[in-house]
Order: sequence, then C-alpha cells, then structure tokens
Amino acid sequence: MADSRASAEDLYPRAVERLVAEELLPTFPALMVVGPRGCGKSTSMGRFADATLDLSEPGDRLAATEDPDGALAITDGTLLVDEWQEAPEILGAVKRAVDSDRSRRPGRFIVTGSVRAAQQAATWPGTGRLIRVRMHGLTRAEMERIERYNPIDVLFNLGQVQFGRSEWSRSDYLEAIVGGRFPVAVELSGRNRRRWYRAYVEQLIDRDSQQVSARLPRAGKMRSVLESRAARTGLELNKQATARDAGVDFKTADGYLGLLEDLSVISRIPAWHTKRLQRLTRTPKAFLADPGMAAHLLNVDAASLGRDPSLVGQMFETFAATELLAHIETAQEETQMFHLRDRDGKEVDIVLESHGRIVGIEVKSSSIVSRDDARALLWLRDRLGDNFAGGAILSSASVPFQIDDRVWALPLSALWNPPS
Repeated sequence: MADSRASAEDLYPRAVERLVAEELLPTFPALMVVGPRGCGKSTSMGRFADATLDLSEPGDRLAATEDPDGALAITDGTLLVDEWQEAPEILGAVKRAVDSDRSRRPGRFIVTGSVRAAQQAATWPGTGRLIRVRMHGLTRAEMERIERYNPIDVLFNLGQVQFGRSEWSRSDYLEAIVGGRFPVAVELSGRNRRRWYRAYVEQLIDRDSQQVSARLPRAGKMRSVLESRAARTGLELNKQATARDAGVDFKTADGYLGLLEDLSVISRIPAWHTKRLQRLTRTPKAFLADPGMAAHLLNVDAASLGRDPSLVGQMFETFAATELLAHIETAQEETQMFHLRDRDGKEVDIVLESHGRIVGIEVKSSSIVSRDDARALLWLRDRLGDNFAGGAILSSASVPFQIDDRVWALPLSALWNPPS
C-alpha cells in the first residue's frame, strides 16, 4: 500500500480530473474509472488519493484476495484501488463498505481498471454503488494544455461562435494521427514509438486478454482479428469480413471482438435512428480507440498514410471520432455519439445527440471543401428541421466558412483550438 500523492507539474492536465474533483468525488462514495491500459487512469486518479491499493503488486493483491474488507481499511481518506481485475473480489468489499456506511460519506473509493466491468449483470456488486467514469487517451486539447475546452459544447452552438484560420497543415494532422493518444507514446517518435506499441500489443494479447477471458484466446488469431479491425477502423462492423481477414470462424471472431471491446481497445459507435427518417441501417461502426495503434498495426507512418487515399480517410475519421469520444464524458449536457447511414447510401460520419438536438459531422482529409461535400448534412438538416442544431465538415483546410444555414466548413483543429 503506497502513498499515491505525487508531484503533477510535469503531467498532462486531464479534463476528466476536473469532472472527478468538482462533481463526482464531493457527491458519491465510490467511482469506477475505466479505460484502456496506459491511458493515464492511475496517474490521474492518484492525484485524489490518500493511499493506493495497487493490485498489480503481489503483496497488495494477496492482501485483497485473503482479506478484501481489511485491505480497504488502510486509510480514512480517499483510497485508490488500482487494477481491480487482478483481484475481482475487491469489488464485493467496496460494495459492503458503501452499504454499511449509513452516512454515505462521499469520496471514499476510486476504483480503476483496464477491463470493462459487466455493470449490467445482476450479480455484479457495483450496481448502484460505483459511478462509472470512462477515460480515453489524451485529447489534443489536453496535449496543448487547454483541458477546459470541450468542442462538443461548441458544436451545439456553432451559430454563436467564430473560428479563426488554422495553422495546422495536412501533414501536421497526419503526424498527430500516427502519434497516437497514449501519454507515453506521444512523447516518443520513430523506432522508439514502434517499440512501445509493439510491447503494448504483446501485453494486450499475451496477458490482458488471457486474464479476463473464460476461454484462453489463441494469441496469433486474436492479433489477426485486431489487425483486421485496424484495417477497417471507421467502417461499419462487419464480423464476417473480420473472420475472413483473420482466418477464423465467425464465432471466434465475434468472441475476440467482444474481448477487445472489453479491453477498451475497440470503440463501437451505434447507428442513429429515428422515426422521422426511414430506411436507416442499424449496423454500428467500430474504431480502434487509438489511431496511433492502428497506424502501428498497419505499419504506416505519416508519409505512407498520406499516399493511401482510402486509408487516410478512415484514419482522419478515427482521429476525429476518438477525439470527440474523449470529450463526451465532460460535456456540459449529456451527449451520445452515433453514425448515420441509410439504405440509399446517404451517410453522416458522426451524429451527436443531446436532449433531442442533433449535430451532424463529416470528416474529410482533403484541404479543399465544397458545397457538394455537405450534401448529407443539408439533407439531414432539411429532414430534422428545428431539431438540427448544426452541421460541420471537419477537414485539413485552414479557413473556416459557412456553407449554408446551420452548416459550416471548419478546420479539424477546431476540436482543440477554441473559437475567438
């Protein structure tokens, strides 16, 4: 059990820390922070802890296994329980501690882990006790230390703001895409970054997946499924195609995809649907949660990515989608993220919905944007009427401009550079 308070001057500021500090810890007795391994959960949540129970350490894990209730009694302040999946019985102890505290004292426990807990299962002890918080990799705003900017809030009010010219070029975006979002990876480059991602994928497949799966996955086959999803990032989830790519049967591919989703490596975006529009498909999209990992698995750097017209479009969309996913947790209003496609081929890359209001987003790698690129957004606006809050084409172009009523062309950097 280690004291987790540490100097944070050299750490990236994280928007989710503000959410935890200002809203959640003062209100709820126990939080569960989930996200991919290496995204910064332990570092960020350690800022709020008076003590840490690190279940990746043999001594702490043994204590939690043999006496989980006693292991929680090491501090009267806030206890960080790190890597809960190493000793799942600790969740039952957290439940008992919360239930036995009649005062419901807030801020007692922060539980972190790199495995998605089965929160909907009736037997899972966290139901009603642990408030779930999802943490993603670094956003560009956090990298540039402007963590209080949330582009989702702005996208729902596009008519009230004005963006300036962007200094980002297409090559800048390509470098940012392959650089990834993991705090360690973004500080590396070239061969060292490749080495880090290679080790990360090996850990993911050889240890993490084995730890949480009832049936031990075959490492080679699971890697093939992951590589297939990297090649198909930003596309609709076609499990049959993934099975063919990986050389496995459908059931195996489906199981491995679910496991990768549990490990927060794959993010699934559901299809948006409404009674006001007919013939919409229900197939979700799937993104690799970190575009840098996708680039590593596909063995592309910024230069080679820029020469692949099909892949570069997928990776630009993956970059934008993962940026927005990270901001959903801290948006001012509860927001959900979807994609839209109908059986006639009309498609909107990203749909944000908040209290019935809709924002449509198209993502383009090109530095040239025309009215023709906005056809799907104009169609959606005309069908939804007043429920359409706004639409944006995000691209590598540098100059923002209004295309039509409630529809704008914006630099992709508007997702982290605030409007004037």
